[in-house]
Amino acid sequence: MSTPPFPNMDELLQRLLDGEIEADEMKPLQKAIREDPRVRDYYVDSMLVCAVVRRSSQVTGELSRSDLMQAISSRTSQGDFQRFGRRVRSIAAVLLFGALVSASVYLIRHMAQGPAIGVLAGQYDAQWRGFDPPPGGPLYIRDYDLREGVAKMELGQGTRLLLEAPCRVKLTSVGEVTLLSGRLVAVVSPEATGFQVRTPTALITDLGTEFGVIAHSDGSTEAHVLKGHIHVLLDPERTSQSTSLIVNEGQAATVEATGQGVRGGLAARPNLFLLQLPPPNQPASSSRRLNLADIVGGGNGRGSGTLDRGIDLGTGQAFEYPATMIRRARQNEFLATPQFHGIDGVFVPNGALGPVVISSTGLTFSECPDTLGSYYGGPANSGKVYDIPSKHIHTARLNGVRLGTSRNPALNLHPNAGITFDLDQIRQDNPNIRIDRFTAMCGIPKDLPVPPFSSANLWVLLDGVVCQHLNFPAEAGVVEKVDVPIPARARFLTLATTCTGRADYSWIFLGDPFLGPAAAVREETNR
Repeated sequence: MSTPPFPNMDELLQRLLDGEIEADEMKPLQKAIREDPRVRDYYVDSMLVCAVVRRSSQVTGELSRSDLMQAISSRTSQGDFQRFGRRVRSIAAVLLFGALVSASVYLIRHMAQGPAIGVLAGQYDAQWRGFDPPPGGPLYIRDYDLREGVAKMELGQGTRLLLEAPCRVKLTSVGEVTLLSGRLVAVVSPEATGFQVRTPTALITDLGTEFGVIAHSDGSTEAHVLKGHIHVLLDPERTSQSTSLIVNEGQAATVEATGQGVRGGLAARPNLFLLQLPPPNQPASSSRRLNLADIVGGGNGRGSGTLDRGIDLGTGQAFEYPATMIRRARQNEFLATPQFHGIDGVFVPNGALGPVVISSTGLTFSECPDTLGSYYGGPANSGKVYDIPSKHIHTARLNGVRLGTSRNPALNLHPNAGITFDLDQIRQDNPNIRIDRFTAMCGIPKDLPVPPFSSANLWVLLDGVVCQHLNFPAEAGVVEKVDVPIPARARFLTLATTCTGRADYSWIFLGDPFLGPAAAVREETNR
């Protein structure tokens, strides 16, 4: 290998190999590769040699990805690289042929897709099916199937789309997309007025707007106008009727699953849509945090628990989720759970029955509201919603992310439920982890069988004192952040959910419920 064409090129290539290169660093590097033969030759040589070194049994397991460039540079300068030069040359021809074939396939595929009509402007925990567009990369006329997370697309003429998983959309031009299933928000610039969103049953035309569209699995369509107004027309391929209507700001319209009728005059529900990308989800190292959902599953907070497990509020014993019926507690009773390390016990919160004891030491929840004393199973580490009448199980998502997995753990606290964690025991079991803060994302998933019957509440208490209280009104789909500092002297952390009426579908989920050091939380926020 020759000397790098410019001083920091090896450093940039190291960052590229590590997947840590920033967009503002990549663009000038790409430009230099295109325009300067020396840069291009050095880049090709570097990547080729790195591939050979990775495959060499002499170095496999000894070098990290970023160590490769340093090793290659140092070996070259010392003349040591000649020791395995013959091995490099023998493999290089095969790799070069493979690289050329791959490059040809890539170019042919992208040429076949035609010119780009937009870019992927951002994403949050996104996982795609079939094709994974790179962040900042071009978007073409084709189907995009977002299975997890949220994605922001910017099309020509200034149209912006925000997709929330699960969502399948087909880009057909800069002026039109087809929403095959799922939900999106379109923000249309004045230059792009007339932009259209097709669904299986409707054609929605922008008249200078910001609007959300939902294409349900049964074929029905919802259109909600957040700003301006839109024109909704029945799909002419599904019906001979020319029924259409204008929907103004703050209003919504629905199209029947048959595609034969449209209904207007409804109130828009902005809470059904994400209007901006959530903050980057880059949590601190799992070795510095403890997962409360894992503890509920019988684990140690570091992944040893079992998913889809819960603690029965009627017995204090473990059960396999989901429960199949709603029960009712006739008295306030705190049930100790010694079989769960780090959990003091569970209870059904109901202020109507007198003092609500929330710990084995007799602490009470003095602000607990009156409830019906009804409960469903108990606290569980599952991301599933069980519809008792239909016996169907639905997937719970917050911010487009599926909950209740090892990657995105969740604590399900269907009202009315309470659980108290013993922080002293958790500290004793984890002496190397500082516990300064409890954080989580909390909300009621949007995709439920029916809207909640009444509002629900989350309460976070330390030693019986309310530190945070969140209210989720009926039919709300907002996601709130839970962030509670934990003093060193605090012993009990209590989480309780309440509902003053029927709580059949008021499914409160705490996504990523972690205990950890405050420094780790600040790092996550600043990334």
